[in-house]
Amino acid sequence: MTFVRLPPFLALSFTLSLASLSACQQAEFEDDEGGNGGSDEQGDQGDQGDQGDQGSSSESSGGEPTLNCDPGDEMPCPEDQKCTVVSTQGGVPVYDCVTDDGSKLPFDPCTPAPGSGQDECPAGTACIPSEPDGESGLCLELCLADDDCETSLCTEMPGQVVPICAPICDPLGPLCPDPQTCQRVRNSAFVCRFPTESDIGTTAEVCDIVTDSGCAEGFVCETGQIIPGCSDPSCCTPLCDTSGADSCQSPMSCNELPLDPLPGLENVGACYIPQ
Repeated sequence: MTFVRLPPFLALSFTLSLASLSACQQAEFEDDEGGNGGSDEQGDQGDQGDQGDQGSSSESSGGEPTLNCDPGDEMPCPEDQKCTVVSTQGGVPVYDCVTDDGSKLPFDPCTPAPGSGQDECPAGTACIPSEPDGESGLCLELCLADDDCETSLCTEMPGQVVPICAPICDPLGPLCPDPQTCQRVRNSAFVCRFPTESDIGTTAEVCDIVTDSGCAEGFVCETGQIIPGCSDPSCCTPLCDTSGADSCQSPMSCNELPLDPLPGLENVGACYIPQ
């Protein structure tokens, strides 16, 4: 994938070890060897927006993305073209080469351009809306698996199907581009992503522990029985620094998160009553 320069507010994320990413599970979408973006035939297809719709119908039953080009390849398209998402028909993304109209930088605000892919985002990125079918978003790096990302995790934004490289962040000192927040994914990793309308829960408020959602930035969803005042099987509780003074409200104390953290985030804990 084409290397892109990231803005200063993500510098802290990049101090984390790349080795941590190898331990993470692969994203749901795997590389399709049949979708080789470097063929001559693809070059002829160019930036015909309806190509994506045709490809979508041919694979909608399988649930795999259509790869008329591979966004993880170093040179997935002919010169002056970029590999981007042209549709998500059938609930899966369709990737194709379109004219490279990139005039923005990664993480710049943008307007999604479903169908044409002409969103002014640079090669290797696409304008991902801040909410499903929204009219505004950010230029975010595309991926199919963690190996396509540098110091990021390949994941999907809530309610969306296009996987992107989400920068790892420190939830005790988050540095995410607005309107993204630092939230937990995969149980032990924290990344910058768009919050949903339901991500507002604070101490002892109900959340979804299966999807790890429903909590505001600075909180995580944990088992309800270890959180005083929780009336549900799972509730939000504050994050805390296990290496500093205990900031948790009694009778809770600052304890380690249930699963091993990524390197550099070993001091991130949560407030609860140990069992």
